[in-house]
Amino acid sequence: MAWQRKIPFGYMMKNGEILCCPTESAAVKEIFRLYSEGMAYSKIADEMMLQGIPYHKHTGQWNKHMVKRILENERYLGEKEYPPIIEPETFMRVQLVRGDKNTYTPCPEYIKPIREKAVCGVCGGKMVRDTRASNKVRWYCETEGCTNRRYIEDEDTRTALTERLNALAQNPDLFIWHLPEHGGELTLDAARIQNEVIRELNKAEPGAEYTKMLILACAAEKYSGLPDYTPYHQMKTLRERIIDRPPDDELRNEILKTVIQEVRFTGGGLELRLINGKALEAAGKEIGRCMQQQPKR
Repeated sequence: MAWQRKIPFGYMMKNGEILCCPTESAAVKEIFRLYSEGMAYSKIADEMMLQGIPYHKHTGQWNKHMVKRILENERYLGEKEYPPIIEPETFMRVQLVRGDKNTYTPCPEYIKPIREKAVCGVCGGKMVRDTRASNKVRWYCETEGCTNRRYIEDEDTRTALTERLNALAQNPDLFIWHLPEHGGELTLDAARIQNEVIRELNKAEPGAEYTKMLILACAAEKYSGLPDYTPYHQMKTLRERIIDRPPDDELRNEILKTVIQEVRFTGGGLELRLINGKALEAAGKEIGRCMQQQPKR
């Protein structure tokens, strides 16, 4: 049996007057916020059910059509006898997003770091996100001839990545970067510049500016020959933090930013490749290992 509300969701009748229902009006604001951040109708409906907010007093079930009706209802602006719930700027912004759904779905902020590291799990090419195909979020490989296509909602991508990062946090042994060794030998160019510095200083009247330039050039050349210790310290710090605390959003974001080199889209899901060459396979059961990359000199 289908039930219909006599007044829109978000309002209640009291002593013949239409008032804002505190619980429902707060849910209306939350629905507008979630949608403006990129969440789909169906995902918002699931969120309302998780929060235990009934649309009808008879049932706690929600569906995408209920969410759609709320997002397009102008009464929330304070039409006629209805008090306002939504600011005009918020309502207009959501309507613009809804109107643009035929061409694109805005990319949420949480997807942007993933997009920067997205790689095809088939050919290794760059994975690109768009919504031009059937108004669905699509990830596709931009390499000509590659047919890797993945239709994945943004929320599902975030959920899958969160699961991968949590699984990675349960394997601290993956966060290992061996301390680079430096033999202490000068490069050929550094040795030549150093010899030129010595010759210039042995002159009766060395040129001050020229000598200064040589010393700076020598220092720069010596520094360029040193290994990069940054990845070692990043991995060491994260490994210590992972052991000491359970993963949260802050830690997951740091892992993604500093030690994940690639987020690979494969047939089995998302695969994470670390900057040290190791990998967490999409299935989460196998820990792959590639040849460790050497620090750039």
